Amino acid sequence: MIVKDSSKNFNCFKSTWRYFVSNGMYLVLINLVPALLLAFLLSPTSTLYYLFHMKSLEVSGIGNLFGMIWHLPYEFWYLGLIGLIALVFTGAVTFGVIDRHMRVGEFTVSPRYIKTRLNYNLLTAIKFVVVAGASLEFFNIVTTVLYFLWANVFSNQTTALVFSVITLCLMELGMICTMSLFILWPPYMLHTGLKSGSAFKMAWSNMSGKTFQTMVTIITAVAPLQLIMVITAAFDLGVVCRTILDAISYAIIVPFYFTLMYNIFYEVTGTERMDLLNKKKDIWSKNKR
Repeated sequence: MIVKDSSKNFNCFKSTWRYFVSNGMYLVLINLVPALLLAFLLSPTSTLYYLFHMKSLEVSGIGNLFGMIWHLPYEFWYLGLIGLIALVFTGAVTFGVIDRHMRVGEFTVSPRYIKTRLNYNLLTAIKFVVVAGASLEFFNIVTTVLYFLWANVFSNQTTALVFSVITLCLMELGMICTMSLFILWPPYMLHTGLKSGSAFKMAWSNMSGKTFQTMVTIITAVAPLQLIMVITAAFDLGVVCRTILDAISYAIIVPFYFTLMYNIFYEVTGTERMDLLNKKKDIWSKNKR
């Protein structure tokens, strides 16, 4: 498989935004239900909201801190689990939708071909969702543990707050870097026939020189949502509002990530993008994947 060197430009990442602006609405709708539910299990911003209330909270133990940070998601964790399972199926369908569009130039979201796309992509989607979910939860747990450490090590609350802010920034960058490093893993599993480990090694090596651009692209999508969440936390609009914003974030970031994934894959493999040659999209096409 031919790998192009696109590390010196942002053309691939510009094309991601163009593609998402044109077709993102359909991809958001495909993944909307699991995205809305996922916030009850894996809240990406619970650790952010804690920073605005840490001076008024009494942390008696690490379990108590976990309870304060993850109160609402933990109460309805079963909804999030349903969302995680549903994401496996909608993710598999999304892989097929984007890949077919780029490969043959036909964008089809017809329900008639869901079975075909699940047959091709379901196993890969399961692996991806498990790894992505575990990674997000790992960084959230590490962040919470460090919050507890700073609260007990520093008697000065301002110092503890500064260290907590630094911790949150580093953990979020770490998560974005992690998601950037294995972004090519799913398409390499699907299109090379390699086993998970070999596909991961190939994906990792082909991200060399492109990780920074990938991180910047993800940050451009995440940053506006984070700003809204900071404003929400500053005005103390409540836990329900924050959960709604988490759900909206997933609804945007998940399909955007899938779009970025295939833009990078087609760029590094040097595969011709038929969707760029055929601008007329037949959404209800009868042609199968």
